[in-house]
Amino acid sequence: NLIACARAVALAGGSFPDTEEGLRALPGLGSYTAAAVAAIAFDRRAVVVDANVERVVARLFLIDIPLPAARPAIRAAADTITPRARPGDFAQAMMDLGATICTPRRPRCLLCPLAGPCLARATSDPETLPVKPAKKAKPQRTGTAYWIEQDGQVWLVTRAARGMLGAMRALPDDGWAARCDGDEQPPLTAIWEPMGRVSHGFTHFDLELQLMRAADLGTNGPDTSVLKDGEWWPVERIESAGLPTVFAKAARLALANP
Repeated sequence: NLIACARAVALAGGSFPDTEEGLRALPGLGSYTAAAVAAIAFDRRAVVVDANVERVVARLFLIDIPLPAARPAIRAAADTITPRARPGDFAQAMMDLGATICTPRRPRCLLCPLAGPCLARATSDPETLPVKPAKKAKPQRTGTAYWIEQDGQVWLVTRAARGMLGAMRALPDDGWAARCDGDEQPPLTAIWEPMGRVSHGFTHFDLELQLMRAADLGTNGPDTSVLKDGEWWPVERIESAGLPTVFAKAARLALANP
């Protein structure tokens, strides 16, 4: 965008716009940046609203509509107090006020120059504003991991290079992912015993992982030669395998239930 912006200025004969409207027309300059540059660099009256100003104005005018729906009302309220004289100084003062005094947690209201007219301070708890949108519930996924132990070693796989937990060692699993549950298909035919469950929260979903153990690995047990893309790892050194957290939890569960 920087190069595209420079080219746009060059096409305009080297003239850099000094108005909010002209600045908004440049590639990569959004409403906030255009307003801030117009006010601070060119002393143009512009309504500058960043996250700090948003918080100050929401509290000053007691705007209790949840974000982002509140933003038009916040901007309109900010417009009513934005002066024509020294708009750049005003914009910077409001941003600094939000960053240092009217903070998200424990605002320092006794030091605030706007404490007198602040409606949130007079009628409610300023810390509750602006109202944040309700968090969306994360999807719940289920999957299964498999503990295959033989002669003091456990079978670990290397996950595909691309995708979640890419190229990391892990216990074999049933293909669970952010968008789907596992298929409960073990990596080999055996007698599988449940060992318990572990839970783990990823950024976009929560996972409940069941751990199953192959119970009949022995002289006449299933053929482990069918296992591919992995390695036998000493159980006593499992902590050095670098397992992702969710599989490290499963490994600890297995070790707690020998």
